[in-house]
Amino acid sequence: MGTNAKTTHTPYALAPAGSEQGDVNAPIQTDVDIGEPSPPVVEELPLEPGQLPVTPIPLTPDVGHAYGEPVLVGGTDLLASTATLVSYVSDHGPRTVLHARVDEEAEAKLLDALNISPEMVPTQVEQEVTGRLPIDEQHNVAEKIITAAKSVNHHIANGSLTAAGATPGTTAAKIDAAETAIEGLAEDLGDASPVEQAMLDHYVAQFQAIQHAVASGAPLDHVTPFLHDGTAVVTVMVPALPSEAFGGAAVAVLRDATRIKPTLDADTGQASWGGGRTTGVLGKEYAIDLGDGYQAVYRPYGVNDPAKTEYSLRGRLEIIAPAGEGHGPDVVRRLGQLNLANRPMTRDEGEYSYLAANVTAQDLGARAEVAAAQVTGDHLEEMVRQEIFHERAHQAVGISDVQLAKFAKDIQLEAHTRALPAKVQVLRDAVATATGFADGAALASSPGYDPAPRRSAGWLSWTRFDVGNATDKLKAATAGRSLTHSTSFTGLKAMLATGVLASTERRATMGTGTGIGKSESADKLTGGASSVFLRMRQSSSLENSPTLVWDEPGRLLSRADYYGANADTFGVINPAKASEYAKAPMTRNPFKIAKFSNASNEVMFADGIDLLGAEGPSRILCKNSDQRNEITALLHAKGVTNIAGKPIEEVVTT
Repeated sequence: MGTNAKTTHTPYALAPAGSEQGDVNAPIQTDVDIGEPSPPVVEELPLEPGQLPVTPIPLTPDVGHAYGEPVLVGGTDLLASTATLVSYVSDHGPRTVLHARVDEEAEAKLLDALNISPEMVPTQVEQEVTGRLPIDEQHNVAEKIITAAKSVNHHIANGSLTAAGATPGTTAAKIDAAETAIEGLAEDLGDASPVEQAMLDHYVAQFQAIQHAVASGAPLDHVTPFLHDGTAVVTVMVPALPSEAFGGAAVAVLRDATRIKPTLDADTGQASWGGGRTTGVLGKEYAIDLGDGYQAVYRPYGVNDPAKTEYSLRGRLEIIAPAGEGHGPDVVRRLGQLNLANRPMTRDEGEYSYLAANVTAQDLGARAEVAAAQVTGDHLEEMVRQEIFHERAHQAVGISDVQLAKFAKDIQLEAHTRALPAKVQVLRDAVATATGFADGAALASSPGYDPAPRRSAGWLSWTRFDVGNATDKLKAATAGRSLTHSTSFTGLKAMLATGVLASTERRATMGTGTGIGKSESADKLTGGASSVFLRMRQSSSLENSPTLVWDEPGRLLSRADYYGANADTFGVINPAKASEYAKAPMTRNPFKIAKFSNASNEVMFADGIDLLGAEGPSRILCKNSDQRNEITALLHAKGVTNIAGKPIEEVVTT
């Protein structure tokens, strides 16, 4: 939990079928009037330790905190069962967004939850507006007019645009883009409200001023966006309800892919978002109307061909709350409208996810005992589901289709919960056998076994018990070697301002500008954009240039979410791009990674690394004393005096 004074945490347990907890629209009571008589106390049965939540859900994550608040969601519908809640600063109040990635196997049931619409349609709603109108931000009208105006003034100032001369090609293109945006805005507005008509008139007048400047050769006055403060009837674009729509499902339309477009204050690290989105993304997405001002955006696996689209975008999901505080639990609940698990992860689920992460990290999935355990676990859950159904079948008589769908979903969630302890034991025993332990109890008692997630900034990661049980061996294997990340001085300052080394995809949600990474476009195609790039190098070979250095690689290699290659492969995990980029085989073996010798080797960590916490670097190298002093001052201004237990005066060096 952060330091925002209005942030509180609401602990949740898995609710039984039909309870208020399972209702997406259930109100959240956070205030108690102490002047009223206390209601009768209802004794609740204490939860078993395994049913307690692993991570609490914040009512309002720290507003403006760029990397957000990570939470673990029950089940396996989300990759690593992880979501991140970010509350962006906006003129309308905090804008809370859930960022997650859906597991490919869960996509079918997500799509079953949608009424697919052929188009987006304008809808007028009354809402409080402070700043720009929503449809203005959707069309980026102000940005395009301002860009055109700046270009005109620039060329007038340097003499390349005169009253008698031709308009430079780049300027003409920007003017055309502004005109197209205004025309699109007018078309979508249709029967505009008074406020919207005033906005349209404002932009038409500014566009006419641009045309006059081009014709006369006289520079324009300052061009400004249209702003409004107060309640207004505004137009928003929502998916049209298809004629064959079925009840209870969310309405969605397939469109060209976009990305959320926040802005990041380079000095404070604060993230803001007014609702705008980045276009020109290679792929498709569903824009989903969840009702009550909630929206979702999902980039499906099936529609996005890995050979032609951005691989790192596939499966990414956003759930966007209306502006205001207290929406944290609601955006998690809204996962249920997409047929996805929507409750905080319990400790039993946490151990199962921990074991699953170790199965992947240690390449145990092909072992017969592990594969059999996973099949057995599925059978156990199905048996429990059948038992619950027979217990409650009479409750399904005479209910509507919508109620029946909820009834079935509740049974499925409860079956998952009831079966978990047995599934954990079966998988733990199988993993133990596969890794040389006598049984699951012996594995669980080993020093490296720790089924609690580790927070790293705005994400959570699991640890590897094989590394935890071989710390001395790994320390010897990495002696004299360091994990490093080289950057520019500008890049170094930007990272430390936010406190994280973040992947390309994570930087997009934080509002970091493009161009910081060396191969961002290619990384999106290979899938490497979902991870950060480090290199394994000889410690003695490092030069005094802006570099993050981990002299104890085991601090990061204890994580379960990395992979590497002894070559520059652009972090490729996309099978469709492997022949183009995979110059060396991928490995997750930390002892093989410790021996990497190619100067362009890669060690990829999912999402990113917390630079100011326990995973922080051993050293932050600077080119000279001026850079060192500036970085030290930056950290002191943030209240940072130590990184990973070392005073920053010892960490920041030349």
